[in-house]
Amino acid sequence: MTEQPILTQRLLDAQAGVLGSMLFDPDTVPLVLSRVRDEDFVTREYRLIFQAVEALFRESKPVTPILVREKLGVGVESPLTKLLAGIVDITVTAAHVEDYVDQLRQGATLHSLRELGEKIAATEDLNTARQLLDEAMSRQVERPGVQAMTFQEGYEQFFDRHDGERKPPYLSWGIQVLDERIFTEPGDMVVLGGYPSDGKTAMALQFASGFGKNRRVGFFSFESTKEKLFDRAISRAAMLSYTKIKQNALEEADYKELMGMKDILTRPQVTLIDAAGMTVMDIQAYSQAHHFEVVIIDYLQKIKVPKGHRMSEYDRVTAISSDLQQFGRLKGITVVALSQLSRPERDAKSRKIRPPVLSDLRASGQIEMDADVVMFIYREDYDDKDSKRILKIAKNKEGEALDWVRFRFDGDLQTFTRIAPQQDELPVKKERQAPRQVSFWPEHPDPNNPWKEVRP
Repeated sequence: MTEQPILTQRLLDAQAGVLGSMLFDPDTVPLVLSRVRDEDFVTREYRLIFQAVEALFRESKPVTPILVREKLGVGVESPLTKLLAGIVDITVTAAHVEDYVDQLRQGATLHSLRELGEKIAATEDLNTARQLLDEAMSRQVERPGVQAMTFQEGYEQFFDRHDGERKPPYLSWGIQVLDERIFTEPGDMVVLGGYPSDGKTAMALQFASGFGKNRRVGFFSFESTKEKLFDRAISRAAMLSYTKIKQNALEEADYKELMGMKDILTRPQVTLIDAAGMTVMDIQAYSQAHHFEVVIIDYLQKIKVPKGHRMSEYDRVTAISSDLQQFGRLKGITVVALSQLSRPERDAKSRKIRPPVLSDLRASGQIEMDADVVMFIYREDYDDKDSKRILKIAKNKEGEALDWVRFRFDGDLQTFTRIAPQQDELPVKKERQAPRQVSFWPEHPDPNNPWKEVRP
């Protein structure tokens, strides 16, 4: 019962300490502004003083008590002026400014959570309570401070990170050609785009099985139930007819085979979640609670936004993509988001569906910007449902570019089998050209023209 008054006083002291440090030593202003926002000051008067300091900094003006008072636009007898003078009087050093900043951010977060808790306790509307809970969860994600490293620090850490003993934390896709080219780390965001019925979900399930060998995976489905997803996963892993499974027509031999494969079928650390109606915050909360290392979302455009947030489809998808990317970065969780592509377009001359490009990512260009890797899966011949599938890597920040990989897709076994690459399937490596050099030395073959290009 005594915690609240103590916390309140600590927060008040932290607000005064941060402001006093900036007024005592203006060199601390950039440091504070890089880590603190005006909303962290829960006391209105302190917030106004902070905003005045921030305004002076933006205008490249010195931060002094007199200029702060002038920016506030108050007289010498104003309560704000007296508060400002009091802060200056009690500040004798700025040496503890970083401690004050940490206390302020923690205290402000706790204060806002308590306010939200009181609102949740007071409401009788379930939707309002859920919206407030989403807001509370979002505030638990601490804003990251600026992360920096000098070359000196980088050099000292390099040998520890690359000691030849520790294996890089890259994800295994379960498909060799992807493992060799896509170096996905914790916190990265991967997008798998495709037209309807081209095999996005089946490919994602295959990825999940690969990831699940040594990672905890959460598969959030907005289109299928967890039972249907598991049936598809069983069909692929056991090479068992998905049609027979759907028709509940398995034979005794099938059951015996499945029972003998229990260890293999249950080995992947994959959790299937019925995600209909979930928001990004719901996904985040569930993922953190279950310690997922990889999150797969089928699919991005189906994610809900909290009720009460009215926005266009473009803005909605943009917000969802940004939130997913931020969530993955902050928590070190790899996000694999499936994305529906815009309606396919036919070439005016050939009347064939052209291969998808990055601009086809439906509703928002933000998806392309947020993603570290973008892959497309599509039919080689769009008009033939049994056509070979093409997996195209359209964006790959950290790995080798790959034009495409051809797969044979067996819908009844939910499997993708790579087809031996054709000659034109692999990128053509150009011969390295000898660099052109420009010599400025006296022994240049043409001393009258030292700018003349020379080829070795």
